[in-house]
Amino acid sequence: MEMQQYGKVTIDRGEYFRKGSFRNKCLINSSHGTQLLSVPLKKGKNNLMPMCDVQISYDEDWPRQHLSSIRTCYGKSPYFIYLIDEVESVIASRPKFLVDLNEKSLFLLYKYILKGIDILYCEQYIETTGQQDFRNVFKLNNYQQADVNHYPQVFEGNNGFLPNLSGLDLLFCQGRYGYLYL
Repeated sequence: MEMQQYGKVTIDRGEYFRKGSFRNKCLINSSHGTQLLSVPLKKGKNNLMPMCDVQISYDEDWPRQHLSSIRTCYGKSPYFIYLIDEVESVIASRPKFLVDLNEKSLFLLYKYILKGIDILYCEQYIETTGQQDFRNVFKLNNYQQADVNHYPQVFEGNNGFLPNLSGLDLLFCQGRYGYLYL
């Protein structure tokens, strides 16, 4: 199976954190529909703070709660047994900064389903004159507007197909074949 080259994506580590974005959130599929997992952040002025400065809070045991939800929601998915240890490793790594957790998560997706994309990182805020800028396109209030190809999901019998969930859904449901649905 040969992967196509899809282009380049630049991750702007100097961009500003925006509340209501997916920078610290993830939607997964549960038996009752969409479930939001949110990584808590340390208190302070996170809104419009550079992403590279946004710190994760471990005051609550959210890694255990998130892993419990992921196990419950995807325990019967086709690729769960092959991937759960790597997902658990990312969540249990307890990085200090949100960008580090996001980078580890993205690398896991890249390893299995995003191989055809060159991912570049920039430490400084990128001005986007004349370039496509997708940093603030999808938010919690409009994420369902994106076009996604249908693939079999764990709770499709209960909920129907739920589009635009986290990459975890595609990863657990399709494994390394997930790129076929992007």
